[in-house]
Amino acid sequence: MATHQKASIEIVNNWGGILLSVSVAHKYSDEYKNDHSWENIMNGESTSSTMVDFNTGWLTTGRDWWVVTWIDDKGDTYITDPMNFRGVVDFLERIGSDIAEPVAAISAWVATGSPEPTSKAIAAAVAVTSAVTKRFLNSEGTNGYKQHILREEDKNGPTKIIIKKGEIEFQSNSGTSTTGFRKM
Repeated sequence: MATHQKASIEIVNNWGGILLSVSVAHKYSDEYKNDHSWENIMNGESTSSTMVDFNTGWLTTGRDWWVVTWIDDKGDTYITDPMNFRGVVDFLERIGSDIAEPVAAISAWVATGSPEPTSKAIAAAVAVTSAVTKRFLNSEGTNGYKQHILREEDKNGPTKIIIKKGEIEFQSNSGTSTTGFRKM
């Protein structure tokens, strides 16, 4: 019998600079879909927690799938790349017109050379990362998602998503998994 669970997730910025915006899309098979965004995360800091839904129990066959997107303080956009990515590239090419205006606002801030992000640049970064994760959740496929399965010992969390220069690490009570990323 399946038992509905919740786990807290948080972002840890070990990137080496400010993350203007980070968005996470999580889905547990086709049953639960969660998306969350955070903004202006300083290097070395963690975000507040938020909850995602999953099931545990006898004969539970569902899986947890994750996509993480972020924009750094140079205005570059990144997305997790778990080696099943071709469908994601096609997908991103289709939404290019939806994110063109916010990307231009981020580029304008970067061009000023100001070390502190403006509220307009942060809002634009949130618009871009949120648009990408929401589009992922509207697809029932898992192409481009990283699998990191939550188990009963993960209920209530925390599950930390650690953004580093070389990889993304998912760290839960039940274990750790990593994936690469690519610049969009």
